[in-house]
Amino acid sequence: MTVPEQLAAQDLSPADLDVVVISHLDCDHANGLRGVRNARRIMVSRDEMRCATRFPNSLVRFNASWWRGIDLDLYDWNDHEGPAGRSYDLFGDRSVQLINIPGHTDGQVAMKITAPSGRYVLLFADGGYATRSWRDMVTSGIVYDRHAQRSSLEWIREQSLSPLGLAPMYWTVH
Repeated sequence: MTVPEQLAAQDLSPADLDVVVISHLDCDHANGLRGVRNARRIMVSRDEMRCATRFPNSLVRFNASWWRGIDLDLYDWNDHEGPAGRSYDLFGDRSVQLINIPGHTDGQVAMKITAPSGRYVLLFADGGYATRSWRDMVTSGIVYDRHAQRSSLEWIREQSLSPLGLAPMYWTVH
């Protein structure tokens, strides 16, 4: 089911969404943006937009028509969490951090959601595809910067071993 269909099943619409965070602008993560275009905010890192616009008409990776005409909120890093030392504290209280995990794309983010207890869950989209990715350091086949992706996988592995972390999760919404 698409996001609008899932929302409708709960008597909601995209206009009811306060924030939509785009992990990165690859086809399988950005192709459905029109379905949520009425959300209050659709956020993507400025670094990711710069990366994607280097290849504006790729059918495999990036295609500007997927986001053209959609009011994207481009954000710059405002904190220093993660493997690249670049993150965005979404609410200013470190409860939801968008953490740059470059490699697959340059501006890709993981989302770290932290409870008041300090326990957290890490959602990382294409930062890795399965436990084997971060356990055995297997980088993906589609890579913008393999060295950066390896550093990002190492960081994901560290997060997975933290006693405060719950199991890292691959995340995508189509």
